[in-house]
Amino acid sequence: MASTSNKVREFQRKLYLRSKQEPDQAFYSLYDKICRFDILWDAFYLCKANKGAAGVDGVRFEDLNSIETSGKLIKTLRAELVEGRYRPLPVKRVQIPKDNGKTRNLGIPSIRDRIVQMACTLVLSPVFEPHFHCNSYGYRPKRSAQDAVICINGYLKQGYQQVYDADLSKFFDTIPHSRLLDKVRSKVTDRAVLRLIKLFLKAPISEPTAKGKSRIVGNPIGTPQGGVISPLLANIYLNDFCRKIATKTPCKIISYADDFVILSKTPFNSAQQDWIKNKLEQEGLKLNEDKTHIVDMTQVGNEFDFLGFTFKYIVGFIQHTNYVKIYPSKKSQKKYKDKLRSIVKHRTSLTLDQLVERVNRVVRGWKNYFGKVGYPRQVFFKMDWFLVARFYRWSRSRSQRRSLYLAQDAWDKLHKAGLVYLQPTKMKTAKVSR
Repeated sequence: MASTSNKVREFQRKLYLRSKQEPDQAFYSLYDKICRFDILWDAFYLCKANKGAAGVDGVRFEDLNSIETSGKLIKTLRAELVEGRYRPLPVKRVQIPKDNGKTRNLGIPSIRDRIVQMACTLVLSPVFEPHFHCNSYGYRPKRSAQDAVICINGYLKQGYQQVYDADLSKFFDTIPHSRLLDKVRSKVTDRAVLRLIKLFLKAPISEPTAKGKSRIVGNPIGTPQGGVISPLLANIYLNDFCRKIATKTPCKIISYADDFVILSKTPFNSAQQDWIKNKLEQEGLKLNEDKTHIVDMTQVGNEFDFLGFTFKYIVGFIQHTNYVKIYPSKKSQKKYKDKLRSIVKHRTSLTLDQLVERVNRVVRGWKNYFGKVGYPRQVFFKMDWFLVARFYRWSRSRSQRRSLYLAQDAWDKLHKAGLVYLQPTKMKTAKVSR
């Protein structure tokens, strides 16, 4: 996995310490740092490690494998930046299906623009990082979604059991540019940097038409979800709101990018709900009323979802030991099963070893995400049995005799093929009738 060089890390450390020690100080000379060769090269390798589809120009990282081609690109970008000639290419817009049947917009910048955005992020992140709210966990160094889940669970145990489960409507698509730039300007007064960020925000959009072609449209509002710098800009934009909740109310707010919950020890009344809504509207943001709700986590059976996890208040085995159980949500389970189903289904041209290799990537990713917190054991067992059942079906589809190739001793065959299980305990294979 790519990481920044020692020289760039030391530069970031110094920026971070200065910003932390001088919280009221704005930085006025950062653009030349973005143009540095070492930072642009680090940005290139970080973007390459993240992979991603090609932008509107069709250039892929596979086209930049040689030092000669990648070096030429870095030199060209630096010259454009230094001479003030850099202009982002249009952002390629694709529609990503959502579970409710709707779609969300995903913006794919070109590789050249991703590199410049990453260079900008490498320089600006340590400037803003010391000032982000302590319970903000999205896209920050040494923080994760699991940390946010642990934080929420800790507050629930402390009695913050009234949950305001919020859902922002099209957050990335509705961020006002002028207000966002004002927030950036609070810490960065370098006009060249502000101009560069404005270029990112105003980059035109290349979107598909009904006839299968593409058209170029302007981008008067929002920051493309999918842009390298968008997570940092999202954290900058929401930080003021998070701090208002933390300093002007007795509540606790835990956020991950545009997802957040507000926890309180007392029930939320209508005035408090209106206050939260009003503060968001002052930022130019709107709640999705259909998906925003309040949950009383003192009542057995009540639950809410956050970052793919379900928090459910259940009765313990011992009297007076009710607790909050945390496990993968039904929505997460469905996505996982759909992914496995799409990999295994009708893959009769693959050998068992080849199929297991593809499946293992998905299993390991799910296990790494959901296996670190909460009580996933029961769900893991269920998902493992689902996976074995999919291999049964795959085995039968390879033979007109509906063979018991896997059914006879499925565990041994799958184990020898190297199949990874969510729950490592050895499972007994059920008999499968002919």
